[in-house]
Amino acid sequence: MAEYEFVTLDAVTLALTEAFMKQSEIPTRILGMFDIVYGWLRQSGIQKTGHNYALYDQFSAHGMRMRVGFPVAQQFLGTTQVHCVELLGGKAAHTMHRGSYSGLPTAHSKLRDWCTQRSLPLAGESWEIYGDWTDDESQLTTDIYIRLG
Repeated sequence: MAEYEFVTLDAVTLALTEAFMKQSEIPTRILGMFDIVYGWLRQSGIQKTGHNYALYDQFSAHGMRMRVGFPVAQQFLGTTQVHCVELLGGKAAHTMHRGSYSGLPTAHSKLRDWCTQRSLPLAGESWEIYGDWTDDESQLTTDIYIRLG
């Protein structure tokens, strides 16, 4: 059973690339997006400081903006493909998903439902932080956050 909680997060500096897409496109596009940011990292001289992120916002009937990357030790001048983004601190709802990434849409939906049941104002931004990789899908962990307004 999933557990849900309120958290207050610190700001974090991220190196991200972005694309607009439908949710159904995420599984086929996300790895290529991470390849872009990791390619930039090898040449940047910037230090990666944490796990991979995927951020979602600008939702519409046509899709959403997805930004993927990771936290870095310092701000940097962005490129056409990799941007320096400050993920603001603040209040969020949180749950941890354990298992295959294919279960993430359901985990997001359940966290949104939990927020709705408590009349929490959603700010239109959510994100995932992926735990360490393992070939055993049942042991994969992903922290899911929804920003609260």
